[in-house]
Amino acid sequence: MEINDLRIFQMVAYEKSISKAALNLGYAQSNITMRIKVLENELNTALFTRNNRGVTVNANGEKLLKYADKIITLVDEAAEEFSSSKISSKLTIGATQTISASRLPKLFALFYDKNPSVSLVLKTEKQEVLLDKLSKNELDGAFIYDEYPSIKFKEVFSFMEETALISSTPIKDINNITTPIIVNTDNYCPYGNLLKKWFAINHLSPVNILEFDTLESILNGVNSGLGVSLLPKSILPKNSDFHVYDLGEDFKKLKLKFVINDHVKLNASLKSFIDISNEYINR
Repeated sequence: MEINDLRIFQMVAYEKSISKAALNLGYAQSNITMRIKVLENELNTALFTRNNRGVTVNANGEKLLKYADKIITLVDEAAEEFSSSKISSKLTIGATQTISASRLPKLFALFYDKNPSVSLVLKTEKQEVLLDKLSKNELDGAFIYDEYPSIKFKEVFSFMEETALISSTPIKDINNITTPIIVNTDNYCPYGNLLKKWFAINHLSPVNILEFDTLESILNGVNSGLGVSLLPKSILPKNSDFHVYDLGEDFKKLKLKFVINDHVKLNASLKSFIDISNEYINR
């Protein structure tokens, strides 16, 4: 039983698709099918149930998957043990647009100052895309909001981000907002959802909801008087003309987390990034 066959089996099991596994691993579909067949012949049992939408592991496949996860983790840990003391030449971090704008420029500068040989790559995506990339080891870690829907990820550290309702003109009565609210097109955006929740809890209804797909367009929309928006205080320009309002104790902060794959052992560059992040965020 070869470790590479177990990796192929594991990828097919989680993707529930031979074609997706082939794409992720960079193999031809025929090669994936052949290696699965070799594994099934070696174990003298079928491992998958085929259907119109792809494949799913059967009872024997579930048993093997538990062992495959453990074996692959141990093999990766053994390899990492001999390279963890070396600074990786590349570190790929994921974050949403808002987090990228609010926290990461200064943090990346601090990291690069101490690790000039490491190439830092920032992937900016919606949260569900980030988690998908992280699960496929396309990211070393990701900044996300609040909960994450998988036990495959491990929270390394967290911090609170202050929020603010911003407007281009004074709001006379916070409970009588007469302009539309501007939110991100991402349905999982916590700032837009928190603002909508505030309206609901206070038995209010926004005049209208405008959806923009970038942070820059949201800020420009507010600045031009199109409406109001809830954003992190840390991204607001120091000398901006925005009028800033607090929506109350339950709406003034959002929890952010940095997560990694649960089975990944920290290498030196990722550990350095985490240490610098903790020092910067908690100072």
